[in-house]
Amino acid sequence: MNDIMIRPAIDQDAPAVASLHAASWRDTYANILSADFLSDGVDADRRAVWSQRLSAPTADQFVNVAYDPDGRLLGFICCYRDADPVWGSLVDNLHVAAATRGSGLGERLLRDAARLLAPSASHSGLHLWVFEANTAALRFYTRLGGRVVETGSSENPAAGGKTVLRVHWPDVTQLA
Repeated sequence: MNDIMIRPAIDQDAPAVASLHAASWRDTYANILSADFLSDGVDADRRAVWSQRLSAPTADQFVNVAYDPDGRLLGFICCYRDADPVWGSLVDNLHVAAATRGSGLGERLLRDAARLLAPSASHSGLHLWVFEANTAALRFYTRLGGRVVETGSSENPAAGGKTVLRVHWPDVTQLA
């Protein structure tokens, strides 16, 4: 893990980020998102999202990417500073390559993001939404001190209103 390079994403990272994101959704969300979307629409959807996000980032957004020494994208995180007046900054996406899960990369990306947010966010909290059915991710977040504070329904049409949980860290410095 020490030879992994984490850096801010640039526009040229969009295709690799979109590809990893789509692969992660296919793998992790096979029983959550519709099969039609995962087989036909997810690649184009993620390409459009990441092309836009990385070519015209908003002032409150940052994306970090993790590459191995051979130039393969292994993971990424996307956050929005001060996204919610109650819950604080938002982790919108955190994905690692399937072969990298359990290596500590996801934790490293999340803790690095918390360190970046801590000095610049006006609200000390950090939150994210996770599908209730994504039990591995939920275990990961709670192991790192996140607490489920709210239940909702996914707004992603491919999810068919499945239950999502808001996980919250009231003080991002504790995660950092």
